[in-house]
Amino acid sequence: MTSTQGIEIEPLTPEAFAPYGRVLQPHDIPSFDLPTKGLHRFPWQCDAPIVVQLISFKPQPFKVHKIEKHFHVTETRMHIGGSPTVLVVGEPSDEVPTISKLRAFRLDRQGVMFKLGTWHGVDAYPLGDEPGLFLFLSDKETQSELFDNPVAVPKRSVIRTFDKDQPEIVVG
Repeated sequence: MTSTQGIEIEPLTPEAFAPYGRVLQPHDIPSFDLPTKGLHRFPWQCDAPIVVQLISFKPQPFKVHKIEKHFHVTETRMHIGGSPTVLVVGEPSDEVPTISKLRAFRLDRQGVMFKLGTWHGVDAYPLGDEPGLFLFLSDKETQSELFDNPVAVPKRSVIRTFDKDQPEIVVG
């Protein structure tokens, strides 16, 4: 019999998400305050050409099987439609986080920018029957080695699959 260990879903706040990155929302004072608009800039980083994508996370069981982290890009996800969706994250570390170190956040028309090296679920989990739609910023080199021309051992990322001997990770 497989045992399970749960991760509670939390509301997304700048304070709660700070160990993993930034919540994309207006600053108290805009970076530039112009007559017709206020600009709020964020320190996004990558060392290769930018890739802008739309990702539609399909409804699926709330079970975390794989997590990853990236070394060369502050991956950014902005929930832009569909069902509110849950992201699972772990603090940047050389060690793969234990289940107790993972946290789950609910995004509903909000966005996040991961710190370099932040562990995060490969998948995200819509809370309704519709897919969760995200604007997704990454870089060409990272995306290429993961999807376009997959390599057995990526150099720009680390991907870990949770062992079958561990308890099943359930979000909810």
